[in-house]
Amino acid sequence: MSPEFRTASRLGPLARERFKKAGMLASLTLVLATGVISPAAAAARSVTDHEALATAAGGDKCEKPHHKRELSGPAGGHDKDDCKRGPTGPTGPRGHTGATGATGATGHTGATGATGHTGATGATGATGHTGATGATGSTGATGATGATGATGPCADIDAQQDSNNFELRVALSGGKTYAGIRDLTGTTAHPFLWTDLSTHANYPAGGDVGFVCGTAINGHSSNNGQPIKFDVMTTTGQVWETTCVAVNNSQPDATLNCNDSLGNPIRWTKVTLQPSPGVVNGGT
Repeated sequence: MSPEFRTASRLGPLARERFKKAGMLASLTLVLATGVISPAAAAARSVTDHEALATAAGGDKCEKPHHKRELSGPAGGHDKDDCKRGPTGPTGPRGHTGATGATGATGHTGATGATGHTGATGATGATGHTGATGATGSTGATGATGATGATGPCADIDAQQDSNNFELRVALSGGKTYAGIRDLTGTTAHPFLWTDLSTHANYPAGGDVGFVCGTAINGHSSNNGQPIKFDVMTTTGQVWETTCVAVNNSQPDATLNCNDSLGNPIRWTKVTLQPSPGVVNGGT
């Protein structure tokens, strides 16, 4: 029968395509059951057959067959389009966003980089201005008078001889005053005999009276029994004295008796009226 008089299939293009696929699936199932080819080869062949079928059908499922194009129009009596499609459906809703995955482990710390080069030394800053000199402060109050210092290196000596019986000396050394006598009788030489007058009461030894710094003798002949006076001058300008009596009948040497009638050393006394600047027959 010629194509022109062949009865047209009542199945649409989609139905015919599904029918063909069903036949191919049945044939593939039969071949796998008989063990002619392996499943992998069968899957490959199925894909090849599907591509061949699509090619034989003209590539577009909605393209009209050749004989239908010839029968369309007034001569064929067919005006209906067998491949007319319906409208496109709405886009479905977007699926929910999946949960955020867990944070990955922290990577290893990288090696420390090399130390950079030391920067150049900055320029020296300018010298600051010198501040103005402050005003001189006022003079402080005069301090209190300090304590009297130790005895200075005063040393002195005086001598007297009124007869051929004895001679006298007074010596100052190391802050102490000594009275001396030497017998002159006979042909044998006699020694000087000394008495420390510093042991007598009121001997000047510092403070307001000062220290002894000079000595002198005022002697008289022993024939009239007059006392011999020994005087000292202190560092404050004061004059003090004590007395002794020469004993020239003692043996073997003449001696000095510097005690009172009770046997106590005669005290030092400050003479009445002391020398002072500008006085005439007077004193303080």
